[in-house]
Amino acid sequence: MNLDQKFIESICFQHGEYQLIKYHQKRVNRTFEKFYPNIHPIDLADVLPKIDFDERHKVRVVYSQDVIDIEYSEYKVNPIKSLKVVQDDTVEYEYKFEDRQYLTSLFQKRGAFDDIIIVKNNLVTDSYYANLAFYDGSNWLTPKSYLLPGVKRQYLLEMGLISEIEISLVDIQSFQKISLINAMLNLGEIEIPVSSIEL
Repeated sequence: MNLDQKFIESICFQHGEYQLIKYHQKRVNRTFEKFYPNIHPIDLADVLPKIDFDERHKVRVVYSQDVIDIEYSEYKVNPIKSLKVVQDDTVEYEYKFEDRQYLTSLFQKRGAFDDIIIVKNNLVTDSYYANLAFYDGSNWLTPKSYLLPGVKRQYLLEMGLISEIEISLVDIQSFQKISLINAMLNLGEIEIPVSSIEL
């Protein structure tokens, strides 16, 4: 185990409050349980700065056994209009490591496309920075074979707004569109038609 490993939480601050904070805290707790089992987890409510913005801000917490850095900036949604499937059967990103070098190497294979869909062992996982939700004309569905259990994904599952199923590479064409979801992005905020995916 790399004792110098760092982790991150990217938390959405909007309308004067931190969003989905209990889900972020659960992920911090899970990280501590795995990597620092004898240390009490950081309490995000205690360490996050008191700020006052209406606009959406991204608050980035870098931590290991203790908080290393907290920074925040106004968040602007980057337009994502096309996706390229990249296959890799060894990729892992179960915990939110600061070091994303391996994922970045996959992202660099996108060519002229805006982002990637990572396929592992023929199953759809995530994009570079987000979980995925697929729309079949009636329902939003998210892959069981995700890499990282995202906070927005978990929230949407608990609210019954998305459902979890196994989605293979060949299944992609059966859907109408894909939405990227993460702590900063709401369901449907970025939508890509399946016709704009290179399989």
